[in-house]
Amino acid sequence: MLGKIKYFLIIAGLAAFFFACVKKKTYSQSPEISFISFHPYGLTDTADMVIGFSDGDGDIGKEKEDKTYNLFTTFYYFDTVANKFTALYIPAALDTLRVPYTIRKPVDDYEGKSISGEVSIKMNGYRGSKTRKRIKYVIYMNDNAGHQSNILVTPELQVP
Repeated sequence: MLGKIKYFLIIAGLAAFFFACVKKKTYSQSPEISFISFHPYGLTDTADMVIGFSDGDGDIGKEKEDKTYNLFTTFYYFDTVANKFTALYIPAALDTLRVPYTIRKPVDDYEGKSISGEVSIKMNGYRGSKTRKRIKYVIYMNDNAGHQSNILVTPELQVP
């Protein structure tokens, strides 16, 4: 009986030692984003884009009442005349079309802690014209401290 208790204590001690040595993953204080997926919906011009994110101090996401934008997308389509991807230009704005989104803060309390996860963005009118079949997006995110993420360029997306 004493031998069984001894073995149990040794195994429990070793398990505690190994779990104590596991380090928590840390991230940069500037957010980092990555492309996960893009899902267009049938005949509509609506799609969901899923973006992965990480942030070292957990200050990503706006409160429910905050209307501030914190994720920005720039649309590119394949121009068959120029034979390259071109940003959609808006002459009235004298600039390319940038669509802002507000990413909300989840209900979990993570402020001040390293976090990572995924966010799904519902995109209405994601390509501007159904004749555009090859598209890309350039995306970046800002956290609440004003740190800008890396600039993400999606792979070429073939859409119906």
